[in-house]
Amino acid sequence: MDRRYTKAEKGKGLALDPDEPQVKRIKTPALDTTELIRENSLTLIGRVTNPQEQRIQTLLPSLPRKLNIQGRVQGSDLGNNCFQYIFESEEDLQSVLANRPYHFCYWMVLLQRWEPVISNSFPSMIPFWINIKGLPLHYWQAPLVCKIGDELGLRESHELSKSSARVRVLVDGFQPLVKETIIEFESGEESKITLEYERLENHCSICLRLSHLKSQCPLNPPRAGCPEDAKALDPTPHSRVGRTDAYVQSREFFSSRREETETRSTHNDAFYQRVDRHGRAFGPRVSTRQTRNPPPPKHPNQEVTSKLQAPNLEREPHYASPPFTHNRELHVRTVSRGRALFP
Repeated sequence: MDRRYTKAEKGKGLALDPDEPQVKRIKTPALDTTELIRENSLTLIGRVTNPQEQRIQTLLPSLPRKLNIQGRVQGSDLGNNCFQYIFESEEDLQSVLANRPYHFCYWMVLLQRWEPVISNSFPSMIPFWINIKGLPLHYWQAPLVCKIGDELGLRESHELSKSSARVRVLVDGFQPLVKETIIEFESGEESKITLEYERLENHCSICLRLSHLKSQCPLNPPRAGCPEDAKALDPTPHSRVGRTDAYVQSREFFSSRREETETRSTHNDAFYQRVDRHGRAFGPRVSTRQTRNPPPPKHPNQEVTSKLQAPNLEREPHYASPPFTHNRELHVRTVSRGRALFP
């Protein structure tokens, strides 16, 4: 039996598209990165969760105002929706990390200390204080609260009191948030608890991701006959074709409704079936709105005069003096000569 030839020997295989751009691969030489690792030890790397709403060029000068640091900070755009801040002191860097999470334009911002790693998903962690609701009171104990934090992500700390139980956890910003969970006890009973994230801004209420809203969620099917929902799920919302299709659909929908209304009003109204003695239709009904007597207009001269005099009356109030007569009788006191002035 003859030997089977391979595809390489036969020269067969999938033909590559000559127009498809080829990604060139470059190998790096042997480099010593010790010095650069030391220089970037005071660097924070950040990532925006919604690039359509968060502009990095606007974020770089505005975010340091919220950091409340003493020294200077230098920011730059790294591309791929990432940016960096270089600090002057370790104290400023630690204070910024302790006050996380941050948000910009009502969307969350991922911020981590730089690490000498090669990963397209770095940074991806964001810390949250999570309030635990629905836990039975007699199970408000530190081991259970810490266990819940460990299941949610990388636990940093926890706080437990008689009125609240919360845990600070580093969660993956690329994964959906966990807002509900079921606690299984040793007795076989179960309890459903809810998790409330502090300082959480915009996110999807369906898939619980930080990158979009409910209207843009791929798990939210568009409603029938609603072009706006179809436009929101369009991967190219700014394309001219998407806008034209939605516009044409809406125009066709409202045009059909208008034609149905006009046809129904034309055939159902008995007035349009009447004709005169020559067999001609009377035509459309004449509206009586224009034949109604309008309210009497104001006198034009009186209106202009009132407009001109109104500001003068406000600025120069008129003061009227009491009336008097020029021909007043002078009451002169007469002294009789026969009597003394001072008796």
